Amino acid sequence: MVLTKKPVDTWRTKSWYAVIAPKFLGEVEVAQVPASDEQHLVNRVITLPLREVTHDLSHMYVNIRLRVSEIRGRTAFTKFIGHEISREYLSTLVRRHRDALRVVLPVKSADGIDFTVKALAVTNSPCSAMQKSLLRNALASEMKKKVAKQEFGKFIQEVLWGKAGTELYGKLRKLVPLRRVEVYKTELYEEFDVAEVQSLENMGDEGAGETEGEPTGETVEAAESVPTSA
Repeated sequence: MVLTKKPVDTWRTKSWYAVIAPKFLGEVEVAQVPASDEQHLVNRVITLPLREVTHDLSHMYVNIRLRVSEIRGRTAFTKFIGHEISREYLSTLVRRHRDALRVVLPVKSADGIDFTVKALAVTNSPCSAMQKSLLRNALASEMKKKVAKQEFGKFIQEVLWGKAGTELYGKLRKLVPLRRVEVYKTELYEEFDVAEVQSLENMGDEGAGETEGEPTGETVEAAESVPTSA
């Protein structure tokens, strides 16, 4: 008689961990993720809509990225590493007979955190080359000054809740008639030990939902294309 080995249900070997948002986002539970070993969760990136944190439907077009930084028991604590507004939403702003100017800036907060900010200024009507240059330079200058005066968490709060864009709009509309200003993407600069990165790459996916198993970086572009609506 041939004995067949019963397949092992790997899900039975896994435990569920509660994912907690950073302190400046209220330290609320935002997800549940499975893992067979808690060390498999450390440095995992979780992408989710901001509305999962705020329960505000107006935040459905904003995604945030959190990296698991610490495990305590069955709780996974995270740090904020970036956000992005969806292209679908941006396309509703960028229409014909309007100009859209983008700036990509390396910045440092008052508490010494280095990160990249990408902002978009949309005008009410087409602008001259001189107006575009004036607006782009002013947006970059005002953004750098604002970040330098605030701690990282406070600045990100204002970005996610739209206060930063509104404040920049109020200052820049004096130069050129504006439709809107959006800080549409932020990305934290991160450094990892080479051996740790290789270990994460070999680990493979072990979670549910939109999670990533290893740190990734994005080359900062001079400009990004956004679909234009009629």
